[in-house]
Amino acid sequence: MDLPSFVTSLGSWPSGKGALNRKLAQAIQRAIAAGVVAPGVRLPAERAFAKALAVSRATVVNAYAALVDAGWVESRRGSGTYVRRGSRVMHAAREGVAATSPLFGLISHDRDLVIDLALGTPYSSGLRRELFTLGYEEESALLEDRMYYPLGLSVLRQALAKRFTSIGLATSEEQVLVTNGAQQAISLIAALYLQRGDAVLVEDPTYFGAIEAFRAAGARVSSVPVGADGVAPGVLRDRIAATAPRLIYLTPTYQNPTGTVMPAASRKAISKLSAEFGVPVIDDAALADIVLSDSPPGPIAAYGEHEGLLTIGSISKLIWPGLRVGWVRAAAPVVERLGRIKTAFDLGSPLATQAIGAKLIQALPEAQRLRGEQLRPRRALMAQLLKRHLPEWRFRVPDGGFFFWARLPAGDARELAQVALRHGILILPGSMMSAAGLYTRFVRVPFLADPEVLRDGVSRLAGAWREYQTGAAVGRHVSAIA
Repeated sequence: MDLPSFVTSLGSWPSGKGALNRKLAQAIQRAIAAGVVAPGVRLPAERAFAKALAVSRATVVNAYAALVDAGWVESRRGSGTYVRRGSRVMHAAREGVAATSPLFGLISHDRDLVIDLALGTPYSSGLRRELFTLGYEEESALLEDRMYYPLGLSVLRQALAKRFTSIGLATSEEQVLVTNGAQQAISLIAALYLQRGDAVLVEDPTYFGAIEAFRAAGARVSSVPVGADGVAPGVLRDRIAATAPRLIYLTPTYQNPTGTVMPAASRKAISKLSAEFGVPVIDDAALADIVLSDSPPGPIAAYGEHEGLLTIGSISKLIWPGLRVGWVRAAAPVVERLGRIKTAFDLGSPLATQAIGAKLIQALPEAQRLRGEQLRPRRALMAQLLKRHLPEWRFRVPDGGFFFWARLPAGDARELAQVALRHGILILPGSMMSAAGLYTRFVRVPFLADPEVLRDGVSRLAGAWREYQTGAAVGRHVSAIA
């Protein structure tokens, strides 16, 4: 495992009471037991590991020494520190599911002891509770049904088709596949179009869940830079010629994480590029309904539809992440092929959830209004807080979505993230959103929490930034493990 991924897998390890080296040893021990690092694997070199964690080398040395004493690792003179083979925990480590995914590590961390300014998962938008329940007749009809419907419940597919048609993209039920969230939609499309070793082209930076889905499919992930107006068609053309991708993934509306919006002319040009080169394009519209300023253009498929254009989305960001209702809108033959793959994944999405989803699709305008009323003041507050407490950081206020994309004047956001954990604040370094590991001076900052939490979070982040700038974090916490 590479060093950044290993650091991410340790989670919020500095949280809570106790010496840093004790907590670091415990975090590494948990990683070994979970199979994150396998028996025989060399742990990171002490100096590099200390730099990545923004701690003293002595902290790492003492943590490794404690693990040696406990029988988890062994030190080989002149070679490094290795996870032991055949110790009492190795069998469990081999049999367990290896949690090597940075995404898994990020979404599964315990948040009780930290303020979360990393994840882009909102609380409920506040829609009426009755929309999340089914009436007696609806429930009775579902209970009498024994089918799986791998393409999705007809009532939900029809509601989604009507929704797409209302925004200028004529759609029939046959062009809609229901998925368990937008993440599954990405994975299904990857399974359809990619074979191991194929190239996929993504934005840089981009949504980290997409990077993981494509890598899980065995693809070679290449990137195209995101500018002030998203991906430029001319640059995309050059990258297509250079990498010969089998698939392209874009988030043209409130791009995650930069917040940029691709102009209509660029969307039309990219639709033509897809047809010219015969390369399918995923338009991830998961954030397209989070409109906080002017309304954005329609999906890419609205500017020249053909079989290579796939639009995905979900109600997670707008309404509630826990419902896990997503979709793919594409040509009917593509939807049919995706449905066959989905059958092998899960046979079909839960029927009750889909029935509730159909009701919620009808309430999207109300949900947009509520989400906008919730987020606009928080967006303004976050801008004020960043300007006041972190005036050296540079950012633009997004027109929609959930995030500020902030640039540090110096340093490495991965190291700052480790210092921030010791201040009780969890942040997402920009490099986690780059397939090439770039954007080390950037941080994605969501404005989803309650105002008091945002104030406290930015205050802690400013304290961590000051400590990181002075270098006080390194060499300050040196103590033995009891």
